[in-house]
Amino acid sequence: MKILRFSSFHSGIRLAAGALLALGLGGCAHYEWYKPDATQDDYNQAIYACNMAAAHAYPPMLAVQQVAPGYFAPGFVRCGPYGCWSEPGYFMPPAMGTVDVNQDNRDQATNQCMRAHGWQLVKVKQ
Repeated sequence: MKILRFSSFHSGIRLAAGALLALGLGGCAHYEWYKPDATQDDYNQAIYACNMAAAHAYPPMLAVQQVAPGYFAPGFVRCGPYGCWSEPGYFMPPAMGTVDVNQDNRDQATNQCMRAHGWQLVKVKQ
């Protein structure tokens, strides 16, 4: 029996990979959607339907958020052959960026939908 494997980056691979990296188990593992006796067309239809349902439930919602904290860089004194001088400290404000605050919800909804239709994420050996 041949096993067909299907993958979708937007349907949770990023979520699964992020969870693995957070646990320190990332390595070279990669996950793909699997369903016994499914064809590529079955996968395409399922992932499309699940992505559309997730997008309807959690539409893109862009917001400006802090993506990196601010920090204070302390001053210091440098000395060279012609004497010493001081460099003042400075504050680097937080970095702000536009993010889709619903992306994780859409990924989770897609994963739940795929599982509800008999698909499972399986670890693929590389």
